[in-house]
Amino acid sequence: MCNTKISGYPSIDKPWLKYYSSEALHAQPASCTVYQNIYQHNKEHLTETALEYFGVKITFSKLFEHVEACAKALLSNGVRAGDCVTLCTAGTPEAVYIVLACSKIGALANFVNPMFQPAQIRDRINETNAAFLFVLDRLYASVSSILSETCIRHLVVLPATASLPAPLRILAELKSPLEPELKQALHENSKHSLWSAFIKTGSSYASPTEAPYQKDTPVVMVYSSGTTGASKGIVLTNDGINATIAQYETGFPEVSRQKKFLHIVPIWFSSGISISLLMPLCLGVSCVLEPLFSPETFTSDLEKYSPNYIFGATSLWLYAMEHLDSKHDLSFLICPMTGGEQLLPETELQINEFLSAHHYSCGLQKGWGMCELGATVASTSSDKTPAGPRNKIGSTGIPLPLAMVSAFDPDTGKELPYGQRGELQVSTPCCMKEYYQNPDATNAFFRVDEQGRKWGHTGDIGYLDADGFVYVLGRAVDYFIDAQSQKHYLFDIENVILQNPAVDICEVVVLHRDGSSFPVAHILLKKDFFGDKLQLLKELHTHCEQVLPAPAVPSAYKFRDSFSVKPSGKRDTEALTHEYNDYLVFENAAIHSVDFYRNFQK
Repeated sequence: MCNTKISGYPSIDKPWLKYYSSEALHAQPASCTVYQNIYQHNKEHLTETALEYFGVKITFSKLFEHVEACAKALLSNGVRAGDCVTLCTAGTPEAVYIVLACSKIGALANFVNPMFQPAQIRDRINETNAAFLFVLDRLYASVSSILSETCIRHLVVLPATASLPAPLRILAELKSPLEPELKQALHENSKHSLWSAFIKTGSSYASPTEAPYQKDTPVVMVYSSGTTGASKGIVLTNDGINATIAQYETGFPEVSRQKKFLHIVPIWFSSGISISLLMPLCLGVSCVLEPLFSPETFTSDLEKYSPNYIFGATSLWLYAMEHLDSKHDLSFLICPMTGGEQLLPETELQINEFLSAHHYSCGLQKGWGMCELGATVASTSSDKTPAGPRNKIGSTGIPLPLAMVSAFDPDTGKELPYGQRGELQVSTPCCMKEYYQNPDATNAFFRVDEQGRKWGHTGDIGYLDADGFVYVLGRAVDYFIDAQSQKHYLFDIENVILQNPAVDICEVVVLHRDGSSFPVAHILLKKDFFGDKLQLLKELHTHCEQVLPAPAVPSAYKFRDSFSVKPSGKRDTEALTHEYNDYLVFENAAIHSVDFYRNFQK
């Protein structure tokens, strides 16, 4: 349990432990492959539903049969333990079979992000020397232009309809046939094959398929976004994913067998593969596979499948608030979750009111983490504990039972006491093994303290309160230095502007002119605002002057109708730093339009 004597430092006191049972605090992650872990948990429940795909239910018995068939086909085609198999696909049953087959035979399932540019996909594939590429038929265009420049020797096409019953499959294929380019490639290139043909190649394989477990064996690789350079391969191990499973199994009693988990987070993110698929599957939760990530499918799937657990970005919940039938009953929910985007307390309360109006009263659950740390690091829970509720408005929850989180001074590296903000660092058994073939980046991400504990740098600024709840404020790199050498975080400016109820989204970026740096604010107003924008701007500017240090007050503002979005789905703030026109500024108590390349203009 947590220390009774309070030192004032999170890593010593671990105050969050009071919210967990003794079983959770002493959980022992399974020492086996992820495949073995899932099999051992479910071998006595073979008739229960493991996966559901467009209404088709796949039992655990069928799941293990498909995994074995895939393992035989991989081995028949020369894939061995330690080899890399690349996937460019969404969350379909075949993707699940491939991941578990790779775990079974000791290979690495490498998920490239189909939103990457073709050249980036090419480079990520060639780094691994993978012979096999599995690609969803709908994503073939993402790789077709670069295939000849890669190390790939066998391409297997995964039809999105492969797991549908024959009548539905035929109908779907008539409505949406293969692209002519893909049809031609399958006809002319002997190294291209459909999933069905690939599986048949293993039918005569008679040797054992299961590789022995070895500690720290890589099993899945996902990628960083590449926003600060080339994307990096994030190598996750059987042990790390098993540690995630163990913590949810013992620390989250609301997770129970044969409930439904809507899998909508893209499978090429660690939260999509580890938290949203492998963890619930291992614990006997039926995974409803939704290969299309969009606000529309999120909302329709809520109505269609009645999932008990669902992990969706805040933007998806906000869309559901506007578009879900007002009479729809959400009492089937056990744990609606969000993460990956900023969630303001005001927005959290609005979503909670929406959920309550639809007959779910426990509130939105939140999580925080990163791919390098195995996905979730801290989380709230609907579980009611003797120590009190595991949720606070504005927080991202408490560290998972086997994890540690604390804030450290970015300049000195010293741990900070409760309430003082710094860079959040994490020590967890769920963390990645390494950045793939990048020891310099790996060494920069991790540090080992004097007690031998490995900490990962999250690059997030935040703090912990005395109960161990984590509060994430923003990114450590989002700041500027003023003329007096003082650091100002951009999220502090954004949060002041977001206090105005008329503001929906605010992004503050730094522009550089004549050797100086100055902040400018890009503002998207709420749809129901019909007031005077110039009067609103005066209110925003006056409030900033009252609350912020003078150098942090925005030098200019721009109202926007929308923000451009990167292929990753995140707002493209980098593009905003190249906009120098059409700003509004205050000068002599008046508002002027300005082009920073020219003089002020009224």
